[in-house]
Amino acid sequence: MNRPTTCRYICSLLLISLTCLSLQAQEQKEKEGKAPLFSGIAVSADIVGFVMKAVDAKFANMEVGARVNLYDKIFPVAELGIGDCHREGAETGNTFSTTSPYMRFGMDYNFNKKHNGNRLFGLFRYGFSSFKYDVANKAFTDPIYGTTIPLEMNDEKATGHWLEFGVGVETKLWKFIRLGWSMRYKFRISMKSPDGGDPYFIPGYGKNDTNGWGGTVSLVFDVGQNLMKKKQSRETNK
Repeated sequence: MNRPTTCRYICSLLLISLTCLSLQAQEQKEKEGKAPLFSGIAVSADIVGFVMKAVDAKFANMEVGARVNLYDKIFPVAELGIGDCHREGAETGNTFSTTSPYMRFGMDYNFNKKHNGNRLFGLFRYGFSSFKYDVANKAFTDPIYGTTIPLEMNDEKATGHWLEFGVGVETKLWKFIRLGWSMRYKFRISMKSPDGGDPYFIPGYGKNDTNGWGGTVSLVFDVGQNLMKKKQSRETNK
């Protein structure tokens, strides 16, 4: 047997051995209860925003979300909502009003290695809103001429972009119903508004500061748990 043939023979044996070891490791992980690639989907609603709207708060972000469960570890997420704000400034007397949509896209990562229904998330979001707002003041004093005239600007257009980083936890309440909580640090990456001034509120972001904190308390309907239970049941019956 010449040297090239021997090398090919050894390489083939190594490749077969590595393949067998990989298959054995995969089989062992499946026996240990590893979640499948597609472990379901979930829809959610942020309770806080709807409660704030119900009690007639000055502003509220009302949103729903959807996510895909991959291996019970990685969760691509989309969140859509309506930002609502009606506020009168105590010092200026200006009134600000908007009711406009926003959206977020991102991912959650589950750090809990056990599939016991509890999850500890690290999360990332990119948020965007293109919205209109109204600003008015019945007794606005012109800074140049000193005269008092009504101020009214309607349908002013603005766009805001921001990022969110944070953590969250989820726990099982009953069957596929879960309760989730998250704390997020938000900061703006872009803001485009009219020359008259920046809006007081950005839908989905909140008060138009450079950065700030936010949070959610969500009711989650998780279909993925049922899929995982069926898989585990089939493995047990084998």
